[in-house]
Amino acid sequence: MLQVCAFSGYEGPLRREKKCFLTVFGSSELHRPTLARQLVAARAERDGKTATSKMIFLTFFGSTSIICPTLAEEYLELQQSVDSGSLDLRNWNSYLAELDQFQSSSLMSLTLFGGFDEHCLPSENKEVEGLALQRHLGNISDDSGHILEMGVGSSGAQRNSVVLEALHVA
Repeated sequence: MLQVCAFSGYEGPLRREKKCFLTVFGSSELHRPTLARQLVAARAERDGKTATSKMIFLTFFGSTSIICPTLAEEYLELQQSVDSGSLDLRNWNSYLAELDQFQSSSLMSLTLFGGFDEHCLPSENKEVEGLALQRHLGNISDDSGHILEMGVGSSGAQRNSVVLEALHVA
């Protein structure tokens, strides 16, 4: 499938069924799925349940940003995946190794006279608001919330560790 953004802006989810993202004289902001969803998708591809897919990003005279989910979204999705039995935290390190292999072979990009940001973090305000809302709704405990607050602004392995630690505290 093709997603085209020309002379304008686009903001939406980054879905695996879309294969090619073309941005020309515009700006695209794509929201990356949570780590839990990525892990489940990688395992499904590894087990042959879904076809292996590659995503191609073509950006000409514009910008494309792939924005990470907020810590609250990451925490809640991981908690639901563990509770449903889709993921087992004892296999956390092997999951992350599988995901690294999955991600390195699934994404290609070409950018000319523009910008491409593959790991853009959500704003600090969005992070804090998301945590405050989920704590208010009772979806995140105070202890887990404090740990997640320490992860605001972090990326990569540190961000994943904070989410995992918050889940262990719960």
